[in-house]
Amino acid sequence: MHILFISEYYPPKIMGGGEINLQTIAHALAKENHTISILTAKFPHLPTHETLNNVHIYRTLKTGTTPNSLIQNLKRRIFFPPSIIKQTISLIRKLQKTNQPPIDIIHFIGPSIIAAKQLKRTLNNLYIHQYSKSFLEEFDKCYRVNQTPLKTHPKTKNIPLFATIESYPALCPKGDRFYKSKHACPHICTLQKFLICQQQSTEIGKIQNHWYLKYNPLFLFSIYHYYKQLNSSLQHCHLIAISAYVQTLLTQQQHQSIIIPNALDIKPFQNAAKQLTQKSDNIINNKKKPTLLYLGSLTAFKGPQIILQAIKNLNVHLDLYSDGSLKSELQTYITQHHIDATIHPPVAYTQIPQLYQHADIILFPSLWPEPFGRIPIEAHAAGKIVIASNSGAIPETISPNDFLVPPGDPQTLHNTIQKIIEEKIKKKSKPNTENLTQYQEKNIAHRLINAYQKEITSQKEIS
Repeated sequence: MHILFISEYYPPKIMGGGEINLQTIAHALAKENHTISILTAKFPHLPTHETLNNVHIYRTLKTGTTPNSLIQNLKRRIFFPPSIIKQTISLIRKLQKTNQPPIDIIHFIGPSIIAAKQLKRTLNNLYIHQYSKSFLEEFDKCYRVNQTPLKTHPKTKNIPLFATIESYPALCPKGDRFYKSKHACPHICTLQKFLICQQQSTEIGKIQNHWYLKYNPLFLFSIYHYYKQLNSSLQHCHLIAISAYVQTLLTQQQHQSIIIPNALDIKPFQNAAKQLTQKSDNIINNKKKPTLLYLGSLTAFKGPQIILQAIKNLNVHLDLYSDGSLKSELQTYITQHHIDATIHPPVAYTQIPQLYQHADIILFPSLWPEPFGRIPIEAHAAGKIVIASNSGAIPETISPNDFLVPPGDPQTLHNTIQKIIEEKIKKKSKPNTENLTQYQEKNIAHRLINAYQKEITSQKEIS
C-alpha cells in the first residue's frame, strides 16, 4: 500500500507532538513494507527530496517558518493551502511518469486538512492526458466510449482521504478551545462567541493577543474565516481522533471518527534509563537538589508560569527546554524571585530521552485542554514520576503512580511537589511499560492499515 501523508511540518522541523507522531508512524509503516511518502514544507537548509528509513520525504510545500509569528502565520494562510493542491498533483504525476506505485491513501495531518475539499475535487477532474503514454495505452481500450477519451483517472478519482485531528484549529478559531483563557470551552463556536472569547484571551494560537489584534476587525474575521474553512473540511475526510476527548468534541459537531492514539517509540527512553541505572538516588545521597523538568512551549496556556509560582519557596532546580512568546517574561520572573531555574534552547527530539534521565519529576502543567498527553507517556517509558494537569485528554494517558492537579493552581502544585520529594522520590522508579503497549508504533501502524483497508474494501464493494 502506498500512503501519502501531508503535513505542514516534519522532523527535523518540529512544532509539537504531531510531527513526532507522524515520523514514528511513518517509520513503523515502512518497516511493514508499505510505501510511505511525506509531503511537507520546504526550508532552505533541508533537501527538497530525500529518503530516510525507507520514507520518501518531499519538501515542496510553501508555508511560514513558525506559528509563533503574526507575519509567518499570514504566510501560512496565504501560501499553504494552494501549495498542497499543486504539489500533490505534481507528485502524483511524478510517480506515474517514473512507474512508481500509485497512491492508495492520502492522509492529512493537522491543518493540512484545509485542502481536503479542493484536492478531492481536483483529483476527480484530472484529465487523462496528464499521465504517461504507457498508462494511456493500457486504459484506452477499456475506458473509451464512442472514441471519447477517459476524462478521469480511475485511481486518483477515488483515493480515500483520511485526517488525524491532533489539535484544535478545525474546532476553535483560537486553536486551543481555552475559553477566555480560563477553562475548557463547552461551546460550538460562532462568530459572536469567538469575538467575546478572544477579548479576554491572552493568546491566539501560539502568538500573544496584543491590543492591536484584539480590536482589529480584519485580523479577527480572517482568523474566523480560516477556522470555518478548516471546520468545513472535516466532512470530506475519514477522521481519526487521537483521544477519546477529541472524539467527544468531534461528535459534538456531528462528525464520526475512530480513536487511534499517537504512537511512541519507547526504546530510546528505555535505553537511556539503562545507561543511568548506576546513578545514585539524588535525595538519599544529598548530592544535589531535586530536579524538575518542563518540556513544552513557553506560552501561557502551557503553564510554565504556574511552575515558577509553585516552586518559589521550594529547594529544587527546574530545567525548561523550549521557546515561546513568554520566554522573556519567565526569565524576568526567575531573576526577580531568585528561583533556581534555567531556560534552555529547544533540543532535538533524539536528546529528549536523556533529559528525562537527569530529572526527578516531570511537570505537565497545561492550563488548556490538551488533546493528548505525550509527556506522561514518555515519562512512563523513562521510569519517571509525573505531575500533570487534570485537563482535556491528559487523564487518559497517566498511570496510577502519577499525580493530577487542577490546572492553574500553583499552591496545589507546590504541595504535590513537596509531597513527592518527601515520600516518593526516595524510591527509585522503574520504566512502566504495562500501559504503553497501546502506544507502541507497530500496534498503531496496524490499526491505521486496518482503517485504510476497510475503506478501500468499502469503495470496491460500492463500485
